Amino acid sequence: MRQSVEQFAAELDELLPQLQCQRCGYPTCADFAEAIVRGRCRPNRCDPGGSRVLDDLNRLTGGTEACLDPAYDTPSLPEAVIIEESECIGCTLCIKACPVDAIIGAAKLMHTVLSGDCTGCELCLPACPVDCIHPIKINKKESVLFQESLLARASFHRAHFRRRQARLGGSQKPRKTDNRLTREKTIADSVARIRGKREKMRGSPVSDEKDTTL
Repeated sequence: MRQSVEQFAAELDELLPQLQCQRCGYPTCADFAEAIVRGRCRPNRCDPGGSRVLDDLNRLTGGTEACLDPAYDTPSLPEAVIIEESECIGCTLCIKACPVDAIIGAAKLMHTVLSGDCTGCELCLPACPVDCIHPIKINKKESVLFQESLLARASFHRAHFRRRQARLGGSQKPRKTDNRLTREKTIADSVARIRGKREKMRGSPVSDEKDTTL
């Protein structure tokens, strides 16, 4: 029996890292998966997943994409972020931006990141008005260790994201109210700002975990 769009999209979603980072131009991994199934975009946009996820998506969709779209390809990515707590003003904007409830705190009080829950999506960076949030554990995206970490934590991150969505009643999903092109431009602008900030921080060495690929 032929699969429905929803069933096929769910299969593709299972292959994605579940960082909910929006680097693909869609608000969630599930939205990206559905867009692929409906032919709205090609499967070569999952920046964190890199060639590993692209190969998996090609296999399931019959695609032939050889590499990521350069506009969605970042050589190094963080595994998490930290808040410079002495600089935090307690605005709660980063808490609202986090898709997996990995930041705790209250209005006008210091916030902190639960490092074990953080996906490294960096969505909190452009939300912070005082730039007191910084990426950490920056690794080469295609390294075996980084990709193994994504695989090991995907289900954990998915569960946290779904729990947050249930708590908010789905109110964080903008697809019904926002113009898609406007949303994608906003996301692209945020990602560009984040990349710019990371370029300025190049004084911090990339983690020297060795890539064991041959």
